[in-house]
Amino acid sequence: MRDGMGSDLFESFLKDRRKVVAAAAVIIAVAAFARLYHIGWSFSNNGIDEGIMLERALLVSRGYELYTELPCDQAPLAFLMGAGFDGDVVALRSLSVTMSILAILACMYSARRIQGDFAMLVTGALLALDFAFLRESRLFSLDGLSSYFLAFSLLAFLGYARDRNRVALAAAGAMVGLSTAVKLFGGLALVGVILFMVLELRRNRDGMPRLAADISILAVSAAAPLAVLMLMLGPSDMIQGMVFDQGGREFDAFLKLSLVAFFGVNPAYVLPLLRARAVWDTRPEMRLLLVLALAMLAGMIVQPLSFFHHMVVLSPVLSILAGCVVGGALLSKKGINRIETPSNSSKSDMSIFRAFAAVTTVSLVIGAGFAVYGLGNQAEPPSNYFVSYVEAYTDANDYVVTGEPLIAALAGRMVPPELVNMAYRVGDEVTEEEVTDAILEYDVRTVIVCHRLNEMPGLVPFLEERGFRIIAWLSQEDTAGVLDLFQEGDLDYRLYALE
Repeated sequence: MRDGMGSDLFESFLKDRRKVVAAAAVIIAVAAFARLYHIGWSFSNNGIDEGIMLERALLVSRGYELYTELPCDQAPLAFLMGAGFDGDVVALRSLSVTMSILAILACMYSARRIQGDFAMLVTGALLALDFAFLRESRLFSLDGLSSYFLAFSLLAFLGYARDRNRVALAAAGAMVGLSTAVKLFGGLALVGVILFMVLELRRNRDGMPRLAADISILAVSAAAPLAVLMLMLGPSDMIQGMVFDQGGREFDAFLKLSLVAFFGVNPAYVLPLLRARAVWDTRPEMRLLLVLALAMLAGMIVQPLSFFHHMVVLSPVLSILAGCVVGGALLSKKGINRIETPSNSSKSDMSIFRAFAAVTTVSLVIGAGFAVYGLGNQAEPPSNYFVSYVEAYTDANDYVVTGEPLIAALAGRMVPPELVNMAYRVGDEVTEEEVTDAILEYDVRTVIVCHRLNEMPGLVPFLEERGFRIIAWLSQEDTAGVLDLFQEGDLDYRLYALE
C-alpha cells in the first residue's frame, strides 16, 4: 500500500511540468551556491597547480610567448583564455563556475533526451554534488575546463549516435578539440567515439564507406582547434611542450587509488558499469556513453600519474549514465523503460529500483557532506596572508620568487617564467642554482620560501647575504586531510624582502 501510494505521488510529480522545472531549478541553485560561496577562498586545492595556471595566464597577458619565452608542459587554450582576464584569480574562478553550471545543464538535457525527466534530475543532482567536479569548479583548473567542453560535446555526440547526424558529429568533434586544447585528456573521448563507431559497424548497413567518412569528419573537426593554436604558437614548440615535456613523469601505482577514492565518494557512478550488459543492446546513445566511460577509465589507469583531480573528466559521462540507469529502473517497474527490456517480475523491478535509489541517495549524502563540511570550515588560505606584504614591497612590474605561485597571482605580480612550475612531479625539476640565478637576473626583491623552496638549503643563506630579511612568517601543522585527497600540505612560509 505504501509503495503504491509513494509510486502514485512520484508519478504525479513527474507529470507536473512546473514541479519538474522547479526541482531542476533547485538543483542548479544548489550547484551555483556551493560553487560561488566565498569563491575567493577555495575549500580544497589541487596542489599548487592552480597557482601555476594563473601565473602562466598572467605572464601571457604581459606579453610572454608560451613554449618559447614561457616554459609550458600543457596544452595552451586555458592560458590564452586566462590571459583575456589578466590572470585575475576571482574572475577566472567565476568563469570556471559559470562553465561548470552550463556543463551540468548540458548533462541534464542529455539525460532527459535519453530517459526522461527523472534521469535528468538524478544526473543534475549527482553532478551538482560530485566532490571532484565541485572542487575543480571552484578553481581555475585545466581538468575542470577540459571536462566542461567534454560535457558540451556529449549533447552533439548523442545526436549523432541516435540520428547519425554528421553536423552534430562535426560540432561534437570541435568541442572535443577544445577540450584537448585545454588538456590532452580530452583526446580520450576521441578514442572512445572512434571505438564506438567501429563497434557499431556491424549494426550499420552503410558499412566501411560510412565509417571512414564519419571518422574523417570527427578527426578533422577535432583537429581544427589545435591546428589554429599551432599556427599561432608554432607547431614544433607546442608539441614539444604539451607532449614531450611530460615524458619524464614516472608511473606511480599508488596514485591509482585515486580511482577508488573517486568511486568511493560517487558510488552511484558504479551502477552503469554494473549494468553495462543490460543496456548494451538497447539505445545507441547508451552504448556510446559506455564506450566513452570505459575508454576514459582505461586512460586514467595507464597514464603515469592519476591524481584525484584528474577524475573530474569522468564525471559528465558517468553522471548521465547513472541518471539514465536509475531512471530506467524507475520506469522498468512501470513497464515503460526506454532503454531496457521490461522484466517479467514486477517484484524484481521494485527491488532493483530500491537498490539503485539507495546507492544514489548515499552518493548525494556523501557529496552534500563534503560540500557542507568544506564550505563550513573554510579558513583564510596561507597564500592570502602574504598578498598585502607582496603588494607593499613590490611594484606592479616587479617579479616575485615563490614556491606557491598562487601568492604572486593573487597579488598580480609576475614570477620569473622559468620558475613558474614549482610542482614536485615534473620532468625537469627546478634547481637551487636556477632559483638564485633568477633572483639576480630579474632583480627580485621579494621571495616567499615555501613548498619546494624549503628543500633548498643554500637559499636562505643566499638571501641573507644579499640583505633580505624576514618580513612575515607563517608556520602551522600540515592540514591536508580528506578534502585534499592525495595532496601534500606544507604550511611553513617565510617571506623575505629587501628594505
